Amino acid sequence: MSKVFRNRLISFLVGAVLAAVCAIPVGAAKEEPRYSIRLACSSTEYTAIGQNTVMNFNYAAQLAFKNYVESASNGQIEVNIYTNSSLGNASEILLQCMQGVIECSTAGDSDLSNYYPEIQMFSLPYAFDDRAEFYDFLDGPYMEKMYEEIAAKTGVRIIAGFDNGGFRNFSNNIRQIHTAEDLKGLKIRCMQSAAYITTLETFGAVPTGMAFSELYSALQTGVVDGQENAPLVMLDNSIYEQQKYYSLDGHSISPAFLIVNEKWLRSLPEDLQAVVLEGGEMAQTAARGTITSTEGIALEFLEEKGVEIYTPNDSERESFKIAQEPVTKWLISELGEEDVAEFQEALTKTAESSEDTGEETQNLKVSQANVVPYLVIIVLLVLTVLVIGKKYQRDMKKVKEKREP
Repeated sequence: MSKVFRNRLISFLVGAVLAAVCAIPVGAAKEEPRYSIRLACSSTEYTAIGQNTVMNFNYAAQLAFKNYVESASNGQIEVNIYTNSSLGNASEILLQCMQGVIECSTAGDSDLSNYYPEIQMFSLPYAFDDRAEFYDFLDGPYMEKMYEEIAAKTGVRIIAGFDNGGFRNFSNNIRQIHTAEDLKGLKIRCMQSAAYITTLETFGAVPTGMAFSELYSALQTGVVDGQENAPLVMLDNSIYEQQKYYSLDGHSISPAFLIVNEKWLRSLPEDLQAVVLEGGEMAQTAARGTITSTEGIALEFLEEKGVEIYTPNDSERESFKIAQEPVTKWLISELGEEDVAEFQEALTKTAESSEDTGEETQNLKVSQANVVPYLVIIVLLVLTVLVIGKKYQRDMKKVKEKREP
């Protein structure tokens, strides 16, 4: 059994035992709230995908955060959730959180870039091969350093990081896109971002800027041939009705965050600061899982509606990476050569780490025989904890009965 796999397994064992311990009710009465958190986002709570109604990932993060913080603080902190832009749009709630008007909000990289330009590093196309690699990067040392810089420069601390709805991909009505060459001559609606415009121009496509609300009619009338968005966004305004081909090239994935006001956070007692930060971890897990599952549902729905979905193979996907050099030059002009080089070095390290993890997964079956003893240990430990918990509850009950007149 390799060292990496063994360490992960040990972490899992510890987590399983801690989860069992935390599940034991201790019968203590909850305190009255001493602190209140206003948690805002601009997203809706649920999204309809055909006959399915799925939870928005931002709302999933909010619910997980609320549940954990209120429970783990023993009721000392109450969390009030505000969705559907009820406290303002995305840029407004970010500013409110920075100013301390509200304690917590969601934030995307595009709005955050107005106050911390370095977040534009994520504009580099084809930087990540898959979502697992992207999450590894968000959880790595490069982002840990960036989070500290953001807290120092903006006054908000990032406590959860996930993706903003998935990888963006190209769709159009003319032909299926297998390689970068297939984009040549296509009129593609994109965001008014130098990185997106440069990427499309490198492919020989014609980037066209317009409001998203105008996209459906523009596709219907042939003003543009296609667009680029994540699978879930293809459902907005029924864009899929006007698109025959969808290629999962995964040219871009952007981060989204849960943030808290740094000054407010540090005003809390240290034990409650820890609870808030742990709540961020719970929110992160909930958001990532929700995004991944709903994206799969969205892709199935698109296929059912007649959209031809294609996933480029490794060789074909490599052809798209010609866009990286011109966008890198733009990033250097905006942020400086040293910062861009540091970002690219971090990307390389993450990719190498992901490859090592892939090899570990391939060797998993070989290691299963070695795993069995650990699984037995898990069962024994959890059973032991539960027995101790039951005994504790009985003892507490006896004490309570003796105290009662």
